[in-house]
Amino acid sequence: MTEYKSRFLELGFYVDGTRYQFQGGRFVTEESDVISVLDALPDADRVDQPEEAEKPEPKAEEPEVAAEPARKSSAK
Repeated sequence: MTEYKSRFLELGFYVDGTRYQFQGGRFVTEESDVISVLDALPDADRVDQPEEAEKPEPKAEEPEVAAEPARKSSAK
């Protein structure tokens, strides 16, 4: 399921002659044709990301570095 948001609450658009419309600034779909049109619309922002992007690759753990002692500020 792909979700989009728009600052225009009732934004309407056409896909292959069929009219679609945002409800309350939100639109949810699973149709690939509609998704490709919405990705190209400048007024529609995709809220969820594709599944590949949701699973980031695990990073190698870096060893913790001992904190250096705080330096005293010089008095002038």
